[in-house]
Amino acid sequence: MRVSRSHHASRAPSTCRVARVARAKIVCAATGPVPDARVVVIGGTGRVGSSTASALIKEFPNLNVTLASRSDDSFQAAISRRPELSKASFQRVDITNPDSVKALLTSTDADLVIHTAGPFQRSKNYAVLEAALDTRTAYIDVCDDTPYSEGAKAKFGERAKEAGVPAIVSGGIYPGTSNVMAAHIISIARQEYDDNWNYRTPAPGEGVEPKWLRYSYYTAGSGGAGPTILETSFLLAGEEVIVYKDGKEVVLPPISNRREVDFGPGVGRKGVYLYNLPEVVSGHKYMRVPDVSARFGTDPFIWNWAMWLTARLIPRKLLNDRNFVKRFAALSDPLVRNVDKIIGEAVAMRVEVDMVGGKNSSGIFVHKYLSQSMGYSTAAFAQSVLQGKTKPGVWYPEEPEALQDRRQFLQLAATGCSRFDLNRSAWALESEIKQIGGLIYW
Repeated sequence: MRVSRSHHASRAPSTCRVARVARAKIVCAATGPVPDARVVVIGGTGRVGSSTASALIKEFPNLNVTLASRSDDSFQAAISRRPELSKASFQRVDITNPDSVKALLTSTDADLVIHTAGPFQRSKNYAVLEAALDTRTAYIDVCDDTPYSEGAKAKFGERAKEAGVPAIVSGGIYPGTSNVMAAHIISIARQEYDDNWNYRTPAPGEGVEPKWLRYSYYTAGSGGAGPTILETSFLLAGEEVIVYKDGKEVVLPPISNRREVDFGPGVGRKGVYLYNLPEVVSGHKYMRVPDVSARFGTDPFIWNWAMWLTARLIPRKLLNDRNFVKRFAALSDPLVRNVDKIIGEAVAMRVEVDMVGGKNSSGIFVHKYLSQSMGYSTAAFAQSVLQGKTKPGVWYPEEPEALQDRRQFLQLAATGCSRFDLNRSAWALESEIKQIGGLIYW
């Protein structure tokens, strides 16, 4: 796993989980154990929740894991997909009812609750976070909605500090792992680590400042993540997009400003489009990057056009109606599932940081299965929280208070990756690099 500050070659420890990349220095921090603890995964019978529970059970068998949702039948369906979930227990919960959530956390004596019951778009329901604070239970969610995550910080940040409760919002894969990749690159550039990789405040004039942060995401089909990802996509088609340019907020139409991005061998060049994602606001506000944008694309390519047309032909009023979008997603789901069987569920992320002065540092993450990588990303956040390496308060993944050890996080999050490469020049991540007369062209 290349998470180092230099570009000199070295060997990785034999226990390193992630893909080794030619010419990349690979430094792996040990994946530390977690104490015996009780973890509740709300939405745990869905695709994201069951993937998270699966990763926790496989990596930390000493944990007591409870899956919670509205339906007993969904628990049996989850076990049929992932037999290892038979090691977990099940309880019903209604996340629209704060008393139901609080009773769940109390009855299980939970040490950590992971909220995966999306979509979060248009939601103002903070019942899970409120119950976590009331019961002094650590909290993680996989929110991919800007107003929801910003609301969580604004409304509950101080309360979480006073209660001594650590909470991470937007702690999935994207946002989540992608934020940590960006933060690690930027902290290295700013020299915000000491020789032991502890956070430090650099002296004036040390390091280099970031100028532009670009997030680019790709999944094949729906990524095998179930109908929730369809609902999320349709809801995002109804949102104007916030980006930052020259340090100022700019609002643009959804699914616009196409950019072709090279995700490297095995994925290649893909068209990606602007979406309104929380890592843009958090990257600008908490990583202090003047210019930030986030784009997403999928295969087959016609899906991108279908989303573009959805954003422009379906009235915004309907796209803002969660009930309509739920029905629309249910109608689309069978077709998408059939296409997924053919095209797979690969995921790729590329994070690019342009520095003041012209230097560029980038990272890439490629995994064959989105659902598996989502589970390991969320489990990596859980590892930090359970180890006591997350401070009380409500934090985005990139904030230093969220993760004491980013290298340990990245090791676990990148489990199973076919490629994981970090802190390299952009040209080094391209699919085809040609060298002519000592110069490199791409």
